[in-house]
Amino acid sequence: MAEKISNNYFDGIPTHRNQLLALMCVVFAYFFDQLDNNVLGFAAPSIMRSFGIDMATFAPAQSIYFIGMMAGGILGGLVADRIGRRKTFMAGCFCFSVFTFLGGHTHSLVPFVIFRVLTGVCIMGTVVCCVTYMIEITSCEERGKWPGICSGVGNFCVPIIGFVAVKVIPLSPEAWRWLFYQGLLGFIPLIMAFFFMKESPRWLISRGRQAEAEAAVKALCGVDVDLSAAMAAESGRTRETVRQSFAGLLRDRKYLCRTLILFVITAGQNIPSFIFLGWNNAFLQASGVPQADALLICSIGSIAIPLGVIFSGFIGPLGGRRIPLAATMLLSGAIAVFYINAGSDFYTLTALYFAFQFVSMCCCMILMPYLSESYPTAFRTTGAGVVLAGGRLSVSASQQIAPLIFAAGGFFGIGAFIVAFCAVGGLTALWLGWPTGRQSLEDVC
Repeated sequence: MAEKISNNYFDGIPTHRNQLLALMCVVFAYFFDQLDNNVLGFAAPSIMRSFGIDMATFAPAQSIYFIGMMAGGILGGLVADRIGRRKTFMAGCFCFSVFTFLGGHTHSLVPFVIFRVLTGVCIMGTVVCCVTYMIEITSCEERGKWPGICSGVGNFCVPIIGFVAVKVIPLSPEAWRWLFYQGLLGFIPLIMAFFFMKESPRWLISRGRQAEAEAAVKALCGVDVDLSAAMAAESGRTRETVRQSFAGLLRDRKYLCRTLILFVITAGQNIPSFIFLGWNNAFLQASGVPQADALLICSIGSIAIPLGVIFSGFIGPLGGRRIPLAATMLLSGAIAVFYINAGSDFYTLTALYFAFQFVSMCCCMILMPYLSESYPTAFRTTGAGVVLAGGRLSVSASQQIAPLIFAAGGFFGIGAFIVAFCAVGGLTALWLGWPTGRQSLEDVC
């Protein structure tokens, strides 16, 4: 029997095929999560015509969905810290698949909004769990790479749904429903997780289950490790309940300050990104761009989303993650300035929208692991979930007022709104952020 080696989880160990199989579960979850996130942006004009409502009436459907995501961020974080990452992941996949499918069967705004809220809860709960799981089962040397690559591959659903929408939506007034029926495909990552996903050893250690944690590390990377040192470091927290950990997040001045700073940074990324994702198609059509051209602009721009996310895996760890986070957010704002002054030229709008999505989504996937890296294992998912919930709450408010800003100021008004948030978020990250890239999680916290 091989002797155990003393090691800090996966640090210094090459990525094993079993880790890649576990990460593939996350890839498929991201695929269907992001598919649902983006489908409404393509389907919104058709849904409004189907329900016989205008943009102002439909705005709550966009807004309340993000309130559901806010609740899901907090709930998913608490549940994942309570019952584990694997169980939370599987439950989230099941629920968001069912609710997405049922949303396609509605015939009026109220039941549609109800199912969108429930879908938002489950999607954000799953996403919070995914990000934490990815950084907890990879080494500090490769932690910045795999989350970007995995989520980037998963985000290839965005151009897929875009080009499917171009073909499907014009078929009939009710063809938009087929974009929601795909929700049942979310059972694919659920089934994969049952066979290939192991519980996070860091979570197991935080619950005092050292033997199971060592077995999980061996199952994932093939190395028999001794986690006695990690167990000793976490021993002070293993007796805490999730409620106590959550209270500690608010009482501890260090993590309270971190949470407030992260909220400002997250709002600076989320609000501009989701305004474009949710409303660009509708705004283009309202500005006189033909439906086919507007859908094509959004579809071509969506190709940049997975490319930007994958690119984040290579630049994210640089400068301790803080520098590229600030730089990409500020660059997003600069591109938005050119976009709002581009007029109605199809090729200029397409090129600038592509550039914005590439940079903005690169920024998003630098931010996501940055949130989880900023908290200790005992309340890592809770802390990241609270910040993401706050970000989605800000998005919810912005989705509600975006049509009003557009009505008052057109693309210039929307663009100025977006630029302001990019600037505030980017400068906050640059001046008040802290380095996390290429460091052990235990050293960061």
